[in-house]
Amino acid sequence: MKKIILLSLAITTSILLHAQNGVPITSVKVSGIPARDAKSDIWNNAQVSVIPVMPQNVTNPQLLKASVANVKVKSINDGNKIAFLIEWTDSTRDATVDVDKFSDQVALQLPLNPDTVPNFMMGQKKGRVHIIHWKAVWQDDIEKGFQDVKTAHPNYWADIYYFQEKNADGTTTAAKDATVDQFKSKEAKNYMAGAYAGNPMSIFDRKEPVEETLAEGYGTLTTQEKQDATAWGVWENNTWKVIIVRSLVSTDPLDAPLVKNTQICFAVWNGTFKNVGAKKHYSMWNDLIIAK
Repeated sequence: MKKIILLSLAITTSILLHAQNGVPITSVKVSGIPARDAKSDIWNNAQVSVIPVMPQNVTNPQLLKASVANVKVKSINDGNKIAFLIEWTDSTRDATVDVDKFSDQVALQLPLNPDTVPNFMMGQKKGRVHIIHWKAVWQDDIEKGFQDVKTAHPNYWADIYYFQEKNADGTTTAAKDATVDQFKSKEAKNYMAGAYAGNPMSIFDRKEPVEETLAEGYGTLTTQEKQDATAWGVWENNTWKVIIVRSLVSTDPLDAPLVKNTQICFAVWNGTFKNVGAKKHYSMWNDLIIAK
């Protein structure tokens, strides 16, 4: 019986790895891109594509129960940049990270070689994928200020921080009231391991709530040195609407080419249901048709 179950799982996995869900997305040509306006009338030019997503059940840690059924996607381009408006239902806005709290997120994935499309689950060896990943927690870092210890634990106390920058009048803010932007020097960052190492989660003065990465299969996700994509999300009426924008023609060899039609797929995380890392919802490859 065990062999039958394993064989069934192998067959199912093989089918999933090579299937497409057959929902095309057409990026229509427009005169301008509203990079942060999900309510702009320009989006009415694009037809919505409903992309089914399913819980990630191939590699550990798996997501055993789905909380998102699909993402609705529109795409537009102005001949220079391409944008995707991604919408999904979520009854809670999760934009913090703690021991048992996780952020809402969405990502899109493109193959680096559209002629030999790799495994849709983060690619494979010699089959690279370009992933553009938006995080609600990062957007709050931009809108509300970097979320430090005092954000999660407002009654905490610290008696000293080293190499704190002085205020304009020469005084020093009390340690319990100090903010991360008062610790920008190299000496200060010696005491902040994440910032010193360049960990993307530890960027204090984040400009965009999005990360461009590269992958060749499970466990290979790597942050790109060059970050050109932009993104912005709005949550209202139990719905997330996130806009992701990138160049159609990129000079970065690690960016997926968009000079012709290609494939695209999506992943979404629901923070309330402890979605994080591999515990996510995913789609298979979909045709991306780029109108010139």
